[in-house]
Amino acid sequence: MKIADIKDLSAEELAAQIRDKETELRGLRLKHNSTQQGVEAPGRLAKLRRDIAQLKTVANQKKVNQ
Repeated sequence: MKIADIKDLSAEELAAQIRDKETELRGLRLKHNSTQQGVEAPGRLAKLRRDIAQLKTVANQKKVNQ
């Protein structure tokens, strides 16, 4: 997700995106830790962490500016 797209989201949409991505990340981590071979796309873990950080940063900026 691009930062410009993230900035256009409302606070509720940001919260929903954060919740969805954290749920997906938890599922992937569980799958990764429970199997010997890991996940099929390990780069997806890093991408999700980065997306969550960007979403939380923008959400915090919007919260501070209000």
